[in-house]
This record gives sequence, structure tokens and C-alpha cells, in this order.
Amino acid sequence: MPVSPDPEVRDEQAYTAAARWIREGHLDEVLEDLGNTAAERFTHPEIQARTFAPLVRRCVLTRGHTVPDAVPAAAAERWYAAFPAWYPSERDTRGWDDSLGRLHAVAHGADAAAAFAGAPPACRAALLELCAHRMTAAPAGHRYAQLEDARPSPTEALRHTRRWLPHVSPPSSACRTAGSPDA
Repeated sequence: MPVSPDPEVRDEQAYTAAARWIREGHLDEVLEDLGNTAAERFTHPEIQARTFAPLVRRCVLTRGHTVPDAVPAAAAERWYAAFPAWYPSERDTRGWDDSLGRLHAVAHGADAAAAFAGAPPACRAALLELCAHRMTAAPAGHRYAQLEDARPSPTEALRHTRRWLPHVSPPSSACRTAGSPDA
């Protein structure tokens, strides 16, 4: 259901229910499985599957921040490894499609980046760089037509940076983004 091309099924039923059940702890036993599935969806052929994967990942990571040991650190690091390959390179950055409804790859990816800021601590500096890469990606014509850039914007990044900076260390080799001078 979270990959359904029907926005009513995907947004209003599947995602809304999953987000609530994750937040309320009803899915604590399967959080790692949910995160693994979301990581696999970054390479899905359909855009709605790729753009809703970061929202599910955000919910899982947020629950992990709330409940210690709910999300193993190794799982968060594994999920992060798939994220930099998708986020700055996603070409379909439409916010809306008349048949698919909301897509928002840029905004949903920024939400996942914010959630990752509390997960693999060694990756916080790389996350800021990753958001910068997304913001400076080649234009796609329709990009940011619905203010999708508001979440990964410099202002929003600075708001999160205040929370991240006390814990930032230089990125480890596992966290460096492609194209980084340190990679």
C-alpha cells in the first residue's frame, strides 16, 4: 500500500496509519524491517515508492530516538548508506502529479535527513553536505514548484545545525557523500 499509485490509498490510508502506529509503538517489533524495506525503495522504479520511503524512514528513526534500542545503530547506519545515493540524485522532483498526488522527493528527503541527524552521529556533517548537494542539483524544470525547497533550505539546515553541531565530528569514510572533496 505505501507504494500504491493511488494517493488516497498511499497517503491517507497506508502512510497515515503507519506513521501513527509507529509513533504509538504498535510496530516496535518490526521497526528494523520497516527501515530495511524503506531503504530498498530508494531504487524502486516508481517515483511514489521512492518519495514515500524517506517518510517511513523518518518515522522509524524518530521512534528510535524516543525509545532507546528500538532501532539498532547498525541498522540506522545501513539505512543511511542507501540515502546519499538516492537523495541528491533523484531526478523526479515534482511536488505534485495529477494522478499520483503528493510526491515531494526533496522535502521528504530533507525530513529523513533531519531524522538521521539523531541516528548515526558520525554522519551529521555529511548530512549538511548532502542537503547542500540536493539544493544545488541540476534544475529539472518543475523543481520546487510547491516550496519543496523549504525543508532542505539553508535556513532550515541552520535550525537543525544548532542541534547537530555540538555533536559533529568530521565525517567517517562511510558517511562521505559522492562528489565530496574528502570522498
